[in-house]
Amino acid sequence: MPVPTRTRILDAAWDLFLREGFAGTTVTQIEAAAGLSAGSGSFYRHFRSKEEVLQAVVDREVDRTNAERQIGPEPEETGGDVRVALALEFERRLDNLRRLHPLMELVARERDHLGASVDHLGELLVARNVGIRSQRLASWMAAGVILTRDAEALAAVVTFALTGYHLSVRFFGHPPAGVSEESLITTLVDLVAGV
Repeated sequence: MPVPTRTRILDAAWDLFLREGFAGTTVTQIEAAAGLSAGSGSFYRHFRSKEEVLQAVVDREVDRTNAERQIGPEPEETGGDVRVALALEFERRLDNLRRLHPLMELVARERDHLGASVDHLGELLVARNVGIRSQRLASWMAAGVILTRDAEALAAVVTFALTGYHLSVRFFGHPPAGVSEESLITTLVDLVAGV
């Protein structure tokens, strides 16, 4: 089955924007990479501008990542061990951040051209993660497993700790203060579950 033209344009634009950046990519390059005749107008039948295709690319990648993201198991799935469930969830969150990194870099570089698409990514990275985690933590708090009064604040601390760790490793090429991923996760589990 042939790939729809709009999808080919999005795929080509994604690759070019990652490699060349928004300013370094032309509509003609996108058309050529998508297998369209340059200047044929095919691009403009699907998108009004290069900005619009960039926004569509980011929105598609956010939706794709959201659909593929993994959430850690419930304690019941780990024999009732909340500490194991938390450790597995934190590991999966770091894996999700690694998969999201190309998109995060593109958004950081091109945010001036993205409009509401930046909010879409922010919703995925922060609000949704904090919301899901705080719901889970609230249920564990109600069961007396987690000893805190503010599940949302605790979820935010965990989200930002994992995100900051990931970004630090990517930016500096090594973990902050030499803290291993295993040590970070163990410490976050201790923080959340109480030592």
